[in-house]
Amino acid sequence: MNKTGWLIYTKSEAIRNEGFIKIMLSDAEKLDMDLQLRYREDFAFGIKDNVHFVAYKGCIEKMRDFVIMRDMAPMFTEQIEKMGVKVFNNSFTSRICNNKALLHQYMASFHIPMMDTYFFSKGDYITGNMKFDFPVVVKAVSGRGGKQVFKADDMKQLMEITDSIEDDIIVQKMGEVPGRDVRVFVIGRQIIAAILRSSDDDFRANFSLGGSARLYELNEKQKELIHKIIEKFEFGMVGIDFIFDIQGNFILNEIEDVVGSRTLYKNSNIDIAKMYLEYIKNC
Repeated sequence: MNKTGWLIYTKSEAIRNEGFIKIMLSDAEKLDMDLQLRYREDFAFGIKDNVHFVAYKGCIEKMRDFVIMRDMAPMFTEQIEKMGVKVFNNSFTSRICNNKALLHQYMASFHIPMMDTYFFSKGDYITGNMKFDFPVVVKAVSGRGGKQVFKADDMKQLMEITDSIEDDIIVQKMGEVPGRDVRVFVIGRQIIAAILRSSDDDFRANFSLGGSARLYELNEKQKELIHKIIEKFEFGMVGIDFIFDIQGNFILNEIEDVVGSRTLYKNSNIDIAKMYLEYIKNC
C-alpha cells in the first residue's frame, strides 16, 4: 500500500517555495507516494473529549502515514506525533533548532565548538557592567535567513539593537572569519553535500542576502564533527551551518530545520527532494 502524507507550508512560504514544492510533489508521484500540499493556516488542533485532534478546514480529517512539516511549529508537530503519525522533522528537532538559544545550550552539553554566547529573554536588562568583547553579533532566537541578525560595535549600539527586537536574543562574539560559512545538507544520518557561502559586502554570508555559493569538499575532521552533531538528533532533512575560526576549523553557527535548498540545486545535480522522500518512504 502506498504511503500517504501531507506537505505542510504556510501560505506565504508556499508562494516563496513554489519551485521546491513542485519538485517534491512530482518526485513523490514517481515514488508512488500520495503527497498532498496543505496550508498551516487551514489547520486547528487541540483536545476534544479528552483526546488529541487535528482539524483541517473545520473538519476532522483522517491522519496520513507521515507529515513533512515545512513550518517552524514544534507544538503542532508534537500534536501530530501524539496521534501516532511520523513527522519530518520531529518536534524535538523543531523545538531546539528553531531557537538559537536552545540550540547553543543543548550543543554545549556535548562540547560542540561554538562562539561565546549570552542568552537574554525579551525584557532582560543589558547593563554597562556586562563585559562584551566588541564587536558582537545580536540575533533574534527565532530569526531565519540572516534576518534579525545585527552587528554592534559598542554598548550604545548593542542596547539600541536589543530594544528594537521583539524576541528573545543571543549576543555572540563576532566570528574570526566574517562573511563566510558552510551549509551542510543532512538527511537522516547521512551527509548529502556541503555548500560554501560567502559575501564580500556583509558579515552575513546568506545566499538570500546576495552572497555567492559553491560546492565545498568536507575533510575528515569536519565530517567527524558533523556526525557528532547528527548523533544528538533524529533528523529528517536539515542544514547545519558552520562558520570558521582563524585556523579554518568549523564553529557551529545554527541548524536550519526548514532548510532551503536553492544553493544545492543551483550548484549541483543532486535532487535532495527525491532523496528526502526516499528516506521517508523507507522509514
